[in-house]
Formats: sequence, C-alpha cells, structure tokens
Amino acid sequence: MKWVCGGLSVIVSLSSILANYNPYKRDLDLLYQEPFSGPYTKNEVASVEELWLDQRVDHFDENNNGTWKMRYFRNAKYHNPQGPIYIFVGGEWTISPGLMSTGLTHDMAVENSGMLFYTEHRYYGLSLPHGNKSLKVHQLKQLNLQQSLADLAFFIRHQKSNNPELKDSKVILVGGSYSGSMVTWMTQRYPDLIAASWASSAPLLAKADFYEYMDMVSSSVQLSYGQNCSQRISRGFEYLVKLFHENNIRTLLSKFNGCKDYDPKNPLDRAAFFNGLGNYFALIVQSYSAYIPRLCESLMSLDASDEVAFIKFLELLYSEGRRSTACQDFGYSSMLQLFSEEDDHGSGTRAWFYQTCNEFGWYTTTQSKSSLSAAFAKQVPLSYFEKLCQDAFGPEQTPQKLARGIRQTNLEFGGFGFNHSERYAQVIFTHGQLDPWRALGQQTGSQAIVLTGYSHVEDLASIRITDSVQMNLAKLRVMSFLRRHV
Repeated sequence: MKWVCGGLSVIVSLSSILANYNPYKRDLDLLYQEPFSGPYTKNEVASVEELWLDQRVDHFDENNNGTWKMRYFRNAKYHNPQGPIYIFVGGEWTISPGLMSTGLTHDMAVENSGMLFYTEHRYYGLSLPHGNKSLKVHQLKQLNLQQSLADLAFFIRHQKSNNPELKDSKVILVGGSYSGSMVTWMTQRYPDLIAASWASSAPLLAKADFYEYMDMVSSSVQLSYGQNCSQRISRGFEYLVKLFHENNIRTLLSKFNGCKDYDPKNPLDRAAFFNGLGNYFALIVQSYSAYIPRLCESLMSLDASDEVAFIKFLELLYSEGRRSTACQDFGYSSMLQLFSEEDDHGSGTRAWFYQTCNEFGWYTTTQSKSSLSAAFAKQVPLSYFEKLCQDAFGPEQTPQKLARGIRQTNLEFGGFGFNHSERYAQVIFTHGQLDPWRALGQQTGSQAIVLTGYSHVEDLASIRITDSVQMNLAKLRVMSFLRRHV
C-alpha cells in the first residue's frame, strides 16, 4: 500500500466493481492484509520456491479421504544439514515471498543456517480445500482452528521425514496476529514438534464483545498525538449521532453521493455506518500507526470547529464514492455483501468472518461502559455482528453457537487462565503499546515485551537504525530466546 503526501494523506483510493459503490470494502481488505517485514527486490526473492503439499480435507474424519493442495514457500539458500527450521505461519491473508527474503525471521535463518518455510492457511489465498467452491456455506465446515493446527503438524512431519537433512532439525514457529495465536497454541497442542515460538501481536482470549479494541483505538490516538485530536474525533461522532436523532443524516449522506434507500431509522443501517467509519480509524491505528500524527494534523487543520472539521474530514474520506457514477451504499446490505461474496478468495474477508463467527468472536463493538468508548459514540452493539453472522452463513449461525465455540476455544487453550511457565515456556510474546489487540494478549512476565510507540506486528522487520532503541533491543531478545532452543 502506498500513501500520498499532502492533505489528508491517509485517504486511499479504490475503484468500485460493485453495482453500488461500497465505502466499507477498502478498510476491511487492508485490515486483513499480510504483515509487512520490509522491502525486497526480485533478486532477493530469486531463491524462494513456491511449492504444494497434499493435505487431508478433514484430519479427524477417517471416512473422508479427500485431499487438497496447500501452498507454501521455501527458501533453502542458507540451510546446512540439520540446521533449524523456521516456519512463518500464514494467517488470514494470501502469502507472498517477501517474508522469505527479508525481516527478522529471515535474518535468524541466515545467522543459524536455517531452512525457511512460509505456510498458507487453509481457505486463504490459493490454498482452497474445495477449489472455487470453498467459500460456499456447506464447504466451510473444515475451516477451523483444529484443522489448521493439524495442517501445520502434518507439514512439519512431512518435511522432516522426507528430507534427511531436516530429520534432526529443531522447529521454530513465527506468527503475527491470528497466526501468532496459532504458533502459541501449536506449542501447547503439539509440543513434541515445536522447539520454540515467537508470537507477535497474538490475541489469546476468545470473546464475542471485544469492546476493548475500539477503546484502545481512542487511547492510542491520544497517546500518539494528544487529547485535542481524540476529542475532535469524539465530538465528530457525537455530532453524527445528533444528525441521526434529528433526522438530518440523509442530507449529509446525499452530499457524499449516498444511496437514497439508506434508512437512518433502521438500527442495522445505522450500526453499519458507524462500524464502517470506526474501521477507518482502527485501520490507521492498527496497521499504520506512524500516520496517526499526520491524520490528526490534517483533522485539526480543517476548521476551528470540531463538528465542521469532522464533516470536512468525511468529505475527504468518502471522496472516491462521491465521484463514482454509482451511489455510495452506507447501508447494512453493503457491509453484509462483503461477508457474503463466495467468489472473493483473495481478500480473506468471508473466510475470516466465518472463523470469528464460530470460534473467536473478537467483534469491535462500541457499547462498553468505558469513557473511552464515547469517542465512537456507542453505536455498534454486539447484536449487529451476531446478525451479520446469521445473514452471511445461515439461520443455524446463532449467538449460542458462537458462545459454544468461544467456550471451547478458551477451554482448550486457556485464554488468560494459564500458567505461563508450564503451558507456554517455549513462547516469547511481543506487543505494540498502541495495538488494540494487545488487550487480549500476554503482556506480563519475562517472556513478554510491550513496545512503546508501536502497533500491530510492527516488529517483524530486521533490526534497523530507524527503529527505537527499545524495539531493536526487543528484537535482540527475541533472537536470543529462540537461539537457545536451536
């Protein structure tokens, strides 16, 4: 993703391919993008091979002999016989070869003569168990955490048994965000296969009502720039609520080329609008924290009045849709469409939403009792996400089903209720201070590091002079911890 300088530099352009312009697609796609570990050249990825491995569709059903091809990358350039195996575990994104040629995982492989692998998660990218039909509701039942961990276990056993030079190699797992959770849980579920793991920005507690996320978005804006910016955002959202109450929001949305069938009195349409707008701020804080000051400077410069400045900000934010020949759809149907597209294999949006609807929750509501939630006007309830789950995946997708899935995830892996020295003695955790996901991660203890001024998975790159001293020292700690296990 490239940012343009000047004006509100964090506004991104995206052409629409839908009948109506969807203002929510851009931010969701970017929230689910692959972690970035640094720039690379064609020469640097020349040694990276794209390979495929036959995996079972269902590892736990003896009567299902179906298989599918899992995509992965390998970089054997630095490997010496019996040197360690470093596996960067793919998450809710399409993998690319960059992580095999740059970043701290790559550097550790160079230092220790290791073999580098990068696995693609089932149902994402090109790793589709049921081909182009993989995202149809009846084909999604094998998309779950247990199957994905079993994929990794089989992958490791296959590599070690089919390559004599890897037979006695120690296995180091690295993951970020959800894949950071996976490498943590792999270390517990398959301890015989894993020597140690590094989990960057990993949530460990499954919960439906993840109100802490938007709370931390607000507090991170304040930490990065100051109260005047977070207050302007808060007052801007409050002004939008006022427009809804006074039945004047249609007038504003018409200036943005909003579709005429938007119903301000429909609670789902209303929640979708506030959820979509909140996702923009979440995207900046989570994925582009260095741009928070630039965002705030632009927002503060637009007008002396908080309300007027915020409206001018919205005009910039929704400028692409304003220029579209199709109307800009701010309704619930527009949000639902993103989670219902069975042919959209590239973005990961539908597949990831299915996982959250069944195992994790992690819904960014804004109705907590915290004063910080006032920054986003408390307009997005849990029931909105529960309705999205049911409408996207069928009537059997109930809140009770999600509750059972969350309970099972936390029962299996412990959530916060685990003895760190026993369960995860071979895992080191890193979190960015600004990262909204930090609220659900392991932040204390000798094997946990919180990085001041950084956000989500911003520690995956190599040691570099542009980073803080604390960041580079943390990377040295990670390398030292993992080195002791190889």
